[in-house]
Formats: sequence, C-alpha cells, structure tokens
Amino acid sequence: MKKILLGTTAIVAAGMIAAPSVDAAEKLKVSVGGYMEQWFGYTTADDQSSADYQGFANVSDAEIHFKGMTTLDNGISVGVNVQLEANSNPGDQIDESYLIVKGNFGEINLGSENSALYKMNYGPSDYGIGINSGDQTAWVPNSIGASGGFFRSPFGSTNVEPNRTNDSEKLTYYTPRVEGFQLGVSYIPESGQDDNGTVDRNSEVSDGYAIAANFKRDFDGFNVGLSAGYGAFTDGVAGAEDPSAYSFGATAGFGGFSLGGAYAASEGTTTGDEETGYTLGAAYATGPWGVSVNWFHGESDAITTAGVITNDGEHDTYSLNGKYALGPGVTAAATLGYTELSTKNTASAGNSDTDGTYFVVGMKVSF
Repeated sequence: MKKILLGTTAIVAAGMIAAPSVDAAEKLKVSVGGYMEQWFGYTTADDQSSADYQGFANVSDAEIHFKGMTTLDNGISVGVNVQLEANSNPGDQIDESYLIVKGNFGEINLGSENSALYKMNYGPSDYGIGINSGDQTAWVPNSIGASGGFFRSPFGSTNVEPNRTNDSEKLTYYTPRVEGFQLGVSYIPESGQDDNGTVDRNSEVSDGYAIAANFKRDFDGFNVGLSAGYGAFTDGVAGAEDPSAYSFGATAGFGGFSLGGAYAASEGTTTGDEETGYTLGAAYATGPWGVSVNWFHGESDAITTAGVITNDGEHDTYSLNGKYALGPGVTAAATLGYTELSTKNTASAGNSDTDGTYFVVGMKVSF
C-alpha cells in the first residue's frame, strides 16, 4: 500500500490527476529475470609497454533483474526495477534501481537510471560482443593512457551521458509516442551515483539536464529510426568547465537488411577536453540467423591552456559478427574483431600504440 500511495502522490503533485481510490488495486508483485553472457576467445593484443595480453580468455557479464508492476483503479501503473550485478562488483553491485509511474500521460522514472539522452539514442545493430559499448576493451585493453573511457564516452560509445554520469539519481519523463515521435527530459541533481548525501555545489558537478527525442515508423515494410539528444550540467566545479554531451543516430531497414549510424561528442570539466565518436554498421537477419559488420571511430583531444598535449587519443574498432538463436532466450554468437588505440602526450611519455585481433565465441541467455 505504501508503494501505491507513493506513486499516486507523485502524480498528484505533478498536477496530472486527482487522487484516486486504491482500495481495489492489487499489491505490486516482483518477478525475477535478467541475462547472462559467457564469452571465450583468443586475442593477439600487442602493447608497446611490458604488458602481454596475447592468449585465451573467458569474459562474462550477467545481471539479475527484479521487476514488478501494479495498475491502479484509474489506469495508472506503478512499478519498480532493481538490477543486481551477478558478478562481483564492489564499486556498483546494484546497477540500476528506480521507480516507474506510467499511464496515458507518458512515463516517469525516478531513481538510479540512465538519462533520456542515453536511453533514446539509436545506433546500428551489432550481433557480437558489442563494439559501441566498450566490450572490445575486454580483449584489447585501453592500457596506453588515452584520455577518455569507453563506456558512456564518445571515445568508445555513441551512447553518452554528460560527465559520463551513467546511473546517478535522476528524474526522467517520457511523453507518449505520437505518430512515431517521442520526447524525453531528465533532471540530474548530481553526477555521483548511488549517493543519498547532500550535494555540495561548490565541489561537485551538479544540476544537470538531458533532452532527447526520437522517431520510429514502419512504412509498408521499410522502417526508419532517428534520434537526437543533448545533456549538460549547469553548475560545474569552481574554476572548471561545465561538462556536456550530445548524440545523433539513424537506422533504416527493409526485410532482413538494416543499416545504422550514430555520432556523439562531449566536453569535459578540463579546458580543451573534448571527445568525438561515430559508428556505422550493416546487418542481415533471417530466421534464427544473423550477421553484422560494424565500425567504431573515437577521438579525444585534451590540451591545456599552456598548449601541453595531455593524453590525446584515437581509437578504431572493426568487427564481423554472427548469431544463431538456439531457442527462446538462448543465442549463440561470435565476433572477429580488430581494435587499434594510439595516444600522444607531450607532458610525459610521448606517443604509444596498442592493437589486437581477436576471435570470440559465446552464448547469450535471457530469462
């Protein structure tokens, strides 16, 4: 009953509906789901440093999801989503945890979850390990000190967040989809994740927002998807820049064929700290089979006001991927990939490079 009243109060406060009677509503029940991916492969990764990454490796990714939804007598639905990392992750054992309220007015998410900028972005289909989310670094590590990370950063992904905030506590509203169009808006009080403490706006990046929109439509078998979004923090750390990020995406498909591309850029808190990235891909799927070809290119540009180059980086990944659906929720997949990283740093070590070719096979299970 407490959860039902909480969701109802939130909607009343927003002025969307009058308080309904919830006496006949059914109490929320939680179900268990999630996914597991297990990958085994060989890499020829080469590094100019003393590190040796060549050889076989086993890489895994898994989460347990606890989800529940109840519908009130007035048609408003209230739900929860809690995602537990199935592998040991001391820094973030609970990946996402948020409340959902939805109805004819749209959908509200409140809690630890990605922003509308991240969730509404479109990109090419990828049937392998996923080169637009940083999975390639499990086989060719970004050990050369290039500026910028891979996840939520244009250096390695077009699915971005301002200041790479990821699952920080936030409030997001999504409109209903009308004639293929949907709009999403997020308010991000602070950049830190899973933090219930008071925000010190003198020392923390705070008061951020994200605005995104996308369009998807099927025209007699020919489907189109378009997306665009922008996010920024309005109160950065004293003496530093206010971080921001934006992205664009497009997809098109007919029959089993699909094409896609996306572009993203960001500015960090450091003067001259900029990143850009784009990805292209083509895929074909028929029955249980699917194959995709993908490319990602990322650049980071970090120059101080004194003109010192600090960890400029460039990244390229190419992949050929295949998949086969063995049954409901069970898919076998493989990736043949090549990743190349380079950086230059006039402040310390100079130029360095690393690259690697890898062949990976695995299984994806959803439940």
